[in-house]
Amino acid sequence: MTAAEFEKILDKAVERLNKAVQNPDFQPPDKFEKHVCDVLKSAAEGSGVGITPTFHPHAFPDIKANGFGVEVKATSKDSWQSVGNSIFEGMRDGEVKNVYVVFGKMGGMPAVKWGKYEDRITHVRISHAPRFVLEMDKDSSLFAKMKIGYDDFAKLTPEDKMEHVRKYARSRLKAGERLWWIEDENSAGIPLTIKLYMNLTAAEKKKLRAEASLMCPQICGGSRQKDKYNDVAFFMLRHRNVFCPQTRDLFSAGSVAGKERGGNYVLRALKNIEPEMRQAALKMDGALFVEYWGKDYLPAERIKEWLKRADSFASNWKPSNELFKTG
Repeated sequence: MTAAEFEKILDKAVERLNKAVQNPDFQPPDKFEKHVCDVLKSAAEGSGVGITPTFHPHAFPDIKANGFGVEVKATSKDSWQSVGNSIFEGMRDGEVKNVYVVFGKMGGMPAVKWGKYEDRITHVRISHAPRFVLEMDKDSSLFAKMKIGYDDFAKLTPEDKMEHVRKYARSRLKAGERLWWIEDENSAGIPLTIKLYMNLTAAEKKKLRAEASLMCPQICGGSRQKDKYNDVAFFMLRHRNVFCPQTRDLFSAGSVAGKERGGNYVLRALKNIEPEMRQAALKMDGALFVEYWGKDYLPAERIKEWLKRADSFASNWKPSNELFKTG
């Protein structure tokens, strides 16, 4: 059977489903899947197509038919949008090559539509796991945005799928935003425990300040640059699971910049953590430099590059004239 022939069966089934869903008995989403399966069986009579549920209640897609698959979605809202399956499709039926979606909108005026699954996926929603978002009334395929076909994406490893999702998610960030959570299928992701900065030991605080300062040379910017500490806060939370309510205090409080009043607080705070910043430059993962600097550098070259960047942000002083003059 060709795709065009199977789509005629879908046309016939959806025509019948649109009449059936006007009956409130067919509208509960938990009953809709079974009804779709029954109507597809009826619509396929005489075609030689076997319509059967997939091998497991959590398998993907919900229904298989001679190499074709149908994923069933329904919402009680007056909306053609629904959160779909995990991007990893870990329980995909190996016999299914082409996947369609049959969608029941039960809110407002109940109606049913079908579409090619890959064409109706418009977005990835990141919550506890990355999941596709389906929209039946929009032509804005996620895979066109990611510049990869759905079939090719489906064959990727979880790690490679996540790389495409990360790139897509970063392309949607607004100024000052950072990705908070994105994990692959097999990782535990970010630990759920978030620590308060003030509860860390002195050594932990110093190490964390050094790492954050290295990633964020914009802290050397002038006092009028209101958002210069934002990335420090994001880095601590995103990559070290530490919440710091007063990020400015990491560079201006007496505990980090010394008891002396006035002058360049940031300079004094950075001088106090020069050894820790050198260690961070040698040991930190290159992927972090790609994320925060746009590219990685050899560990031995990272301090030199940090100074260049810090100089470009600073006003009324030059970090390269003051910092890392020895060693």
